[in-house]
Amino acid sequence: MRIPGSARHRKPLDSEAMTPMIDVVFLLLVFFVCASVGQAPDDLLPAMLKGNSATAMPVPPQAVDPFDRPTIRIGLAARDGEETEIRLNAAAVQGFDDLRLRLTKLAEIAPDSRIILDVGDDVLIQAFVTTYDMCQSLGLTDISFAL
Repeated sequence: MRIPGSARHRKPLDSEAMTPMIDVVFLLLVFFVCASVGQAPDDLLPAMLKGNSATAMPVPPQAVDPFDRPTIRIGLAARDGEETEIRLNAAAVQGFDDLRLRLTKLAEIAPDSRIILDVGDDVLIQAFVTTYDMCQSLGLTDISFAL
């Protein structure tokens, strides 16, 4: 009795068994490339090295949250023609002298405060300029304007 050889049983489609494996390899390659896009580069990460090897990278300083500082809102509105109504954080202020006194105290406590000027459309330019100059002269430099 003769044992059949392996050459007779080979089918011409045996080479197609490699195609699914190649598909899986490329699928994994695409997955790892896409997954690594959102990560920080390794040279930006802090490294604590031991021994007498190269020096360690300094740890970058923590970012300061700009909204962590106190916010002071100064509102100017025209009242009775040329008189200006002044509000400091929604509290009425008697005049520019009282506003200067209150802002001086606030500047001593928190000089990095955020100032928001809310100026009405019918307010005289001189009242706006006086308030703006007052803030700058007290060392309050982060001044924004409300919309």
